[in-house]
Amino acid sequence: MTPLRPTAAFLPAAVALAALALGACATEVHDEMPGRAQAAPPASAQSGGLKTLRQIQAEENARPIPAPRPEPAPAPPQKLSDASQAPGQPPPVRRRGRSPPPPPPIDQPATPALPAPGSTQGLTDRAKRDLMSPEVDRLRTEDAMGRLDPLQQRDLLRKQQDLRQYGPGPLGY
Repeated sequence: MTPLRPTAAFLPAAVALAALALGACATEVHDEMPGRAQAAPPASAQSGGLKTLRQIQAEENARPIPAPRPEPAPAPPQKLSDASQAPGQPPPVRRRGRSPPPPPPIDQPATPALPAPGSTQGLTDRAKRDLMSPEVDRLRTEDAMGRLDPLQQRDLLRKQQDLRQYGPGPLGY
């Protein structure tokens, strides 16, 4: 059996204590160029030389291993109270990206209510009457001269009835 050398057994602990002591003595580091990524200085500049495999292993063993954090269970969606959300509005959407949120909506005065559009039935009736009246006038004239056969007289009576349905004309009949 070979006897253990005392320096080999305490080397990882000594390296860990030295790292802690250097960390406690270090001054606060300020970023001279914020917004730009800066690379860590090379390992040789940190310790003054190249590290051996034992030194690297000792530093890794000295670091505390962070315990994995249990992820919280997703909370069930909560119903918003009536005071926080007006009826008929969609729920707020989570924004993505770095752009600032949109400005709050500007309260604009309500536009005045427009009156309901008027009925176009009168205009429609007048247009139909204007289209039918020349034909009815022609049939009346021919009937007065006795030129209409019984079928044409029947058409005249029907067209006169349709004209009455659309109301009085500009002459009042």
